[in-house]
Amino acid sequence: MKKVELLAPAGGFEELIAAVKAGADSVYVGAKEFSARAYAKNFSEDELKKAIDFCHERGKKIYLAINTLIYNDEMRKALKLLEFAYMEGIDAVIVQDIGLLFIMINEFPDLPIHASTQMTVHNLAQVKFLEGLGVKRVILSRELSIDEIKNIRQQSSIELEVFVHGALCISYSGQCLFSSIIFKRSGNRGQCAQPCRLYYKLLDKGKKVIDRGYLLSPKDICLIENIDKLIEAGVDSFKIEGRLKDQYYVYTVSSIYRKYIDMYYEKGKITIVSADKQKLLLVFNRGNFSTGYLENTGIDRIIFKKAPNNTGLFIGNFYFENETLFLQTSYNLSNGDVISFRNKNFEEILLEINNNIIKKDDKRFEVKVDFERKKRLKEFSQGQVFIVRNKEHEIRIEKEMNKEKKFRKVDFKVWIEKGKRIKALAACDRFEVEEEGEVVQQAKEKKVTSAAVISSFSKLGGTIFEMGNFDAYIEDGCFVKVSELNRLRKVLIEKLSQKIISFYKRSLKQDVEILRYLEDGCARSFNRSHRFSFMIDSLWQLEKLKKWCEAHNLSNYEIYIPYNVIFEIKTDDNMVVYLDRITHDEDLKKVDVEKIKEKGIRKVLVRNLGQYEIFKKHFEIYFDFSLNIANSASFKFLELLGGKRICLSVELSKTKITEIFNYAQKSEIEIVIFSRIPLMVNRLKFFEKGDYLQDRNGELLKLIKTQSGKNEVLNPAFLYIDDKDVPSDVLRFDFTGINEKEMEKALEGYFDNKGIGLKITKGYYLS
Repeated sequence: MKKVELLAPAGGFEELIAAVKAGADSVYVGAKEFSARAYAKNFSEDELKKAIDFCHERGKKIYLAINTLIYNDEMRKALKLLEFAYMEGIDAVIVQDIGLLFIMINEFPDLPIHASTQMTVHNLAQVKFLEGLGVKRVILSRELSIDEIKNIRQQSSIELEVFVHGALCISYSGQCLFSSIIFKRSGNRGQCAQPCRLYYKLLDKGKKVIDRGYLLSPKDICLIENIDKLIEAGVDSFKIEGRLKDQYYVYTVSSIYRKYIDMYYEKGKITIVSADKQKLLLVFNRGNFSTGYLENTGIDRIIFKKAPNNTGLFIGNFYFENETLFLQTSYNLSNGDVISFRNKNFEEILLEINNNIIKKDDKRFEVKVDFERKKRLKEFSQGQVFIVRNKEHEIRIEKEMNKEKKFRKVDFKVWIEKGKRIKALAACDRFEVEEEGEVVQQAKEKKVTSAAVISSFSKLGGTIFEMGNFDAYIEDGCFVKVSELNRLRKVLIEKLSQKIISFYKRSLKQDVEILRYLEDGCARSFNRSHRFSFMIDSLWQLEKLKKWCEAHNLSNYEIYIPYNVIFEIKTDDNMVVYLDRITHDEDLKKVDVEKIKEKGIRKVLVRNLGQYEIFKKHFEIYFDFSLNIANSASFKFLELLGGKRICLSVELSKTKITEIFNYAQKSEIEIVIFSRIPLMVNRLKFFEKGDYLQDRNGELLKLIKTQSGKNEVLNPAFLYIDDKDVPSDVLRFDFTGINEKEMEKALEGYFDNKGIGLKITKGYYLS
């Protein structure tokens, strides 16, 4: 039976060693650029080469994450990195950008592609589409339930990877613009500033506060108790999140998951030891763990609103007695530990243990603290104590990591015959090497024995090999120096290691012709006669818009209409139907293609590649900005799929838009010029509890419900680009979540050259 893969994170080389020694089957790493964890240590080219060789020598796989959006002027550098990793033998590349995916399919057909979770793969049709392209693996969105994973497994043969442990994003990965729009640090570019971990208030329609806290900060996930269910569901790879975490986290989490994966295959079931749960809590957690969206999803189960940082492991309580601080715990504390005092509001005071505790009895310590801490802790009154760093645990891990570990068995064969050179062979798996030694002499006194030869070849300390089978033919009466036997063993091991490493190296068959993906054909001239598109979310918006267009004699436009509205209206040729950006299989089952056609609709706005699979044979296809088109290669890929119109990413400047516009051949380019940009979309129903989130600056972020009941958080400021020379064929006004007055101001501001009178942002357009 093929075992599920345990895939561990490695932000740097120490973490990579920790992952491998802890028993991970594979590791994933990022380079200095184009990594969705731009603030991890990451790997230089020299370090990446060393990491690839290190893993392969030990029988492990290594994947490179080039999982950000890539701009035109960066594509050449990204391809140089890809070429380097390809030649050095990387086992797979994790990709978000569909332009890079397009190039890889054409130029590196033998390099396995893993579709990143940043591609928001969340329905079967998407999986089937990527499988049809030749993608080897999809990393599924973390929002899928166990039943959804089973359904995808049963109807596809592509490898499925699932996150089993670590940080959980509140938004569907790849569809979050929160950090990008608010802080100009794009999550799609690996620079997320984590605004979801900040403090918010939840307000009702009347702007009354009904809740407060870290309302968008999810608990970390831990699926250790669901290992059996996930294996039985057909998952191929268990992924641990954490390229920003240290070696202690990586080793602890990897080794514990290794233990229970092996237990399942040995016994057919798992029994979790409480001490292992405590270790997982100790190395990092946020308000304990959740099982995420795997089953019984709900805001209260997933969100920990008291604090956004590491909670640690609960060890007891603290109190004051006659001005003396006492800690009530049976936990064995020692110097170097860091403990966290928290009050009922979960506010935190940290203290490092450094000869400042006195053990009074088995369950009580006196704690000496400085004046400032003492003053603040008195204000805390009684509270809880957590350990957030355990020095002894770290020392134990360091000892484990310093131990010599064997990864491969080597079989030896040796031939010793008088008058001939010693011949020795070493074999490991499919790899085999030979070496010859000195000419064998007749023994004058001490003749060589089988035990002596075995003894020399068994000295494998300091290597990754352990002795397997040993076979020797030794003619009687031969003399061989022990030093020569030792030399032969050493040379064989060096040769074997090099042969293993070399096996994975590749050579480039030809250089990548990058220009044909970025600048294929003649540059076109800019035509200022734009057409317009309007996205509405309700019947009243449609009626108001049509009246406004009629009154202003505007005819060169189309209207994007929600699927759930088209059956209430009389349709016409300028209407385009759209679904949500996020459409799970249960959502897609409710879509009736024939009924759409019966309504006279001929065009569909595709918002994920699963929708493309369903609609491509029936309608003209327009692609939305949710596909994150940020370069010409991505644009050309969607052109080849037959996209008549392609809306570019809202994270592009005018300069970058122009680069794509200049060499667009067939498809129309669309740009969003008015919108309350959706900062994030999630499966949690915040709109059922409130109408707005208020941030630390008092800004109101509107909460809306999508057609299929997803939750979107809208930007407080309105994107508004009034430049009449936008390099685009079609300009879009998105009225999603917009009220009547806001709609009027947008239309009058642009078409009647009036002041818009709204708080606006230009987004990336002028950057």
